[in-house]
Amino acid sequence: MAVTTTTQSNAPLVTSIVTDTDTDLTIRSVASAQSNLYFVEITNPSTTSPVYVKIFAAGANTNISTATQHFVQLYCPANTTCYTYVPTGLVVANGIRYYASTEPGVAGTLTAPATDVTVKFGSTPT
Repeated sequence: MAVTTTTQSNAPLVTSIVTDTDTDLTIRSVASAQSNLYFVEITNPSTTSPVYVKIFAAGANTNISTATQHFVQLYCPANTTCYTYVPTGLVVANGIRYYASTEPGVAGTLTAPATDVTVKFGSTPT
């Protein structure tokens, strides 16, 4: 797992940036308490497969095999860096968790990305 957190001491909105350089089917946490999500950056180096990053409240799901519907799903085509900005912040209760697959939704068998997908989250506790 290649997750790092950088504290932003003088930023007006974002107080931490979490970077995961190997996002896959493993559920990981961005924040452990209710937080505002301000941006998500997804870098998908695959030349053939898109990725779908699924974001949900930490208390909602514990594993992908029994996961209920995600809170937000972000699509990023192959060989692309995608940016999502939420200027007013998206409140996610109980903390922010996420994972990525090459298929949308939660039904059926999900496949992990074959290449190392990098995802960055900018958030701050509420």
